[in-house]
Amino acid sequence: MTLFKLNQHNSIWALLCGILLLSGCATPNPSVPDDFEANFQKRDYQAKAYIIPRANEAFAHRIELVRQAKSSIDMTYFSWNGDTLGLSLLNEISKAADRGVKVRLTLDDLLVFNDKWLADIDKHPNVQIRIFNPFNSRKMGWAGRAFDFQIHQQKLDNRLHEKYFNIDHQYMILGGRNIGDEYFGYSKAANFYDLDVLFSGDVIAPFATNYERQWHSEHLVPIAELIHVKKDINDTRYFKKAFNKATKKHAEIIADIEHTINTMPAAQWIDVTVSPVFDSLNKMENRLPYFRQRAEIAIQDELANAKEAVISTPYIVPTDGDFSVVSKLTKQGAKVQLVTNSSASNDSLFIPAYYEEHRKTLLDMGVDIFEYKDTAKNDDHFYHGDTYYHNKTIILDSRVSYVGSSNFDPRSDFINVEFGLFVHSAAFAEKLHHYLFAQQSSLYWQVSKNAEGEIEWQSQQEVLKSNPNYGSWHKLPDWLFKKMDGESEL
Repeated sequence: MTLFKLNQHNSIWALLCGILLLSGCATPNPSVPDDFEANFQKRDYQAKAYIIPRANEAFAHRIELVRQAKSSIDMTYFSWNGDTLGLSLLNEISKAADRGVKVRLTLDDLLVFNDKWLADIDKHPNVQIRIFNPFNSRKMGWAGRAFDFQIHQQKLDNRLHEKYFNIDHQYMILGGRNIGDEYFGYSKAANFYDLDVLFSGDVIAPFATNYERQWHSEHLVPIAELIHVKKDINDTRYFKKAFNKATKKHAEIIADIEHTINTMPAAQWIDVTVSPVFDSLNKMENRLPYFRQRAEIAIQDELANAKEAVISTPYIVPTDGDFSVVSKLTKQGAKVQLVTNSSASNDSLFIPAYYEEHRKTLLDMGVDIFEYKDTAKNDDHFYHGDTYYHNKTIILDSRVSYVGSSNFDPRSDFINVEFGLFVHSAAFAEKLHHYLFAQQSSLYWQVSKNAEGEIEWQSQQEVLKSNPNYGSWHKLPDWLFKKMDGESEL
């Protein structure tokens, strides 16, 4: 996640406000004490895990689990769109609440404005929606948010980036997806290539504890205090209008979802040992990298002895210009593969400006780079338009894997609240590797340097010596973004 993305939902205001914010908010990262989090000890749990193999099935599993829910639904997301999928899932959640299921939803506020359709759902006596670190501005769009941010940057910079879906404390879904058409292949404009994993077992307990800690923190505010609608619980006019419009307009999507629910295969569970890693809300005050430090401690032995590593991230931005983990791996002789967005496929206009130099650095370090094509067509997407890479995973020596919300960037390290877990299982790692590379020739450019030291992009028999679909007209905005010196905010 970058502070501002430019995709099908954001107008030119988002770009202009992003420029305004980044131009004035480059804050140096704090110095980290040598003994920071030295007492952290990982805990292992037993679980069953299933990598959901297709985007449409990732949404279908959510609907199916909500329909089966008996007692509770707890969720955390960075964004929840008021589109066909977002409204359809809320409708199913409302039906579950009618059955007596207790529902709690935590949302970050960056993309929540004056969304009365969302506040309508909160009126149900069995539904509670709370907003993380809310802005003061709600009705003035991105312009109001930019003004608000300039005044209260230190407070508003921190965002909640977790993605968490817990049904009855029996099943949970973790991964990189937020809730919206584009995360599950149903947007005509643009879609993300992303990952979700379904878990059951003892590992759910620590995630539930983390949820409770956040739910009762001072950083969450009930949505009813921020967005005002009529108190009559039977008056959900805003939600009904939005839901009816979306489902009527996109009946083909609703039909495909129901077909997927009825035909998708049963989960193929893998028995695994997992090590959860959580962030600290103290990051809101001191901006220290709790999650990153804890994650590195959790797999320090595996990192020290790694022979192979696959790092998958939508955004590759070093902390203070230093790829410390990658450097450590390459210096010990490990083969490192990086899977990330190409310049043309990146949903952030700011990242490519900095990535151009980082690409050279990584290639010089001996990293094998696979860049996601902006013309890629994932076979599990219902619609094909623009496409972005959004997978956040790591695989070490084909036996230890990471699944979580964090990106490879300073924002995940120092600013956002993140979580994830390490999965100790060769079978899981094999499935995850297949998920990333099964369509390798059609999805990625393989980037390398030729004998003359020139960067080349190769896909099957095609070899390019210039950045694919990233023309000279990008040079001016890239120059402008680099002049902002806002990389620490990305």
